[in-house]
Amino acid sequence: MVSLLAGVLVLALVGFGVYRVVHRVSNIGSDSATGGGDSDSLYRADNFGTAVKAVRGEIGAGGDVLELRIEAKRAKFTVRDGKSEDASGFLARAGDPSSLSDFGVDVVGQGTLDDQSIPISDLAAMALTRMEAQAHKRDPAAKLDTIQFFTLQVDAGDRKPTWRMNVHGQLYLANLDGRNFHSPGEGAGTLADPELTTTERNALKLSHCLSVAQGDIGKIQRCQKTYLK
Repeated sequence: MVSLLAGVLVLALVGFGVYRVVHRVSNIGSDSATGGGDSDSLYRADNFGTAVKAVRGEIGAGGDVLELRIEAKRAKFTVRDGKSEDASGFLARAGDPSSLSDFGVDVVGQGTLDDQSIPISDLAAMALTRMEAQAHKRDPAAKLDTIQFFTLQVDAGDRKPTWRMNVHGQLYLANLDGRNFHSPGEGAGTLADPELTTTERNALKLSHCLSVAQGDIGKIQRCQKTYLK
């Protein structure tokens, strides 16, 4: 039988009138962010995928994740109990990520967990690989052994699942599938977004150019000539 872990950690989730506090019980121990480059590291998609499969086996293919934190040697899944307003926790460790320990979770406050639930069926291990590749593309020092953690939860602002990746102190954000990788403040769909294609970038430049033209036919034509190639 999986072991019950002791201790208390508080997570506050606020957004659009919803306020839930999840008290997660764990004594998971000292930081396990080191060892990211090891063969058993949970930053590796195959190892993390094994942990996801194990959790899915516990909560069912239609189950929901409320929060996820991945470090090199452990991954903590806070999950919803069915479609209720209760939650549970599972811990996977490097070396044998298919063997889970559980930890208690108490949910208090107002609102509904519907607004914070992420279908586990939408959770793709390859998202980590995509983010790792994008981080390394920006910073050659961003490698598996310099990643400190990944977290996943619904963003309180746009209410979409958002990955957060910390690489030797630099924070990056991404969509659930690992795409739209950017630093805070860059913003998706802006010229600073590194994943824009040439066509998408020119479309944004054209939009800005037309706005500046303020109806001047000559300027509009020059905008079109420059960016509609």
